[in-house]
Amino acid sequence: MATLNRMLMITALVGLGFPGCGKLVGLNIPATPLAQIQVKVAEDIASGPGADAGTSDRTSNLRVALVWGAQWQPEPFCLWPPSDLLPPPESPGVQAVVAAGCPDPDSFRFVPDRDDADIAITPGATATITLVNLPTADVMVGDLTARVAYASLVAYDDRNGNGTLDFHHPPRHRRNGEPDVVEDAGAPATWDIVYGASFISMTLPDQRVAYREGDFDTSATSVAFYPRYGCGAPLPSFSILSASGFSQADALAAALQRQLPEEDDLTVCHVDTLDQAVVTIYPPDSAILSQHPKMLAELACIVNDAGGTTLYRKPPANEPDWPNITWACVGFPQIPGDDAGVVSGQQLVIASAPGDACQSVNHYTPRGCDNEPGCWDVTPPDWWPCPTTP
Repeated sequence: MATLNRMLMITALVGLGFPGCGKLVGLNIPATPLAQIQVKVAEDIASGPGADAGTSDRTSNLRVALVWGAQWQPEPFCLWPPSDLLPPPESPGVQAVVAAGCPDPDSFRFVPDRDDADIAITPGATATITLVNLPTADVMVGDLTARVAYASLVAYDDRNGNGTLDFHHPPRHRRNGEPDVVEDAGAPATWDIVYGASFISMTLPDQRVAYREGDFDTSATSVAFYPRYGCGAPLPSFSILSASGFSQADALAAALQRQLPEEDDLTVCHVDTLDQAVVTIYPPDSAILSQHPKMLAELACIVNDAGGTTLYRKPPANEPDWPNITWACVGFPQIPGDDAGVVSGQQLVIASAPGDACQSVNHYTPRGCDNEPGCWDVTPPDWWPCPTTP
């Protein structure tokens, strides 16, 4: 029925002469709400991250944004980092690169794709987010007969007062021969500060907004899209899902067996209608934030490549600023179960700088291709710190 409704809605828009990819303007009538979600933020929501970055009243511009999630796979380096191979004594090492450059060391985070509704909110009070748009097809997983989208509610300080959560990108490294693209993230003093979210990581308890069209095929890819293995299926149309989360160790063990990880506590699993649930946003535990200090900031970062591939590049001509970067000389990661083996040689990996808006890792090798090592063969620059023999 939801799919039929969507088709009828699109047909009606085309018949009226409106482009289906735009927003209706000029009709001078209020849009009919498709859904209303009750949300509440804890009174201490702004007591943790960003404490020294904002004004004395860090809740005066407090807002909540509904953010649809991307289907995303971490690059192998962040999930299965290789060991250092005779690292130079001045190198910080591979684990330091992972900690500084990989957005979430456990690699099971919620990854934002785009925001939809956005409202002002007062800590401790319940507010209503009204949705007038269905999630677009590119944020849904599955086919026309069975597909689903998930969203997180993100609480943040709207520091530039534009009424929307501003997303950043890590530097977009293009293929060799093409110039890199660096997004203008603006001055750090104007960056929005994320205080918490209803869905941060699959390794933490979460409440997520779900939108389902058609069936929920438990044998399809949609089940592995932010999985809640053992929990009930989302309801048709909009619903609120709750889950306990699972450990990194359980998730990696399940992945090696080509299975999905089970939730730590199935009694936490809930599937509620929008009328039954109030999504509550708490600040993350301080112990978790100490392990992943940029966890919240990454909720305002959109990944460049969601396919889980690594982009290798030829070494640049200019020598890096070694004292101010985190780097390592390492081999190439091997995905467990991959019978193709590991390409010999070493790569130079450099993490993004601490002050960058988003975390990322850059990969350089004298031998390689855009998506795998082993194609080109160039003479390394004089500053190259890693072994050059295969």
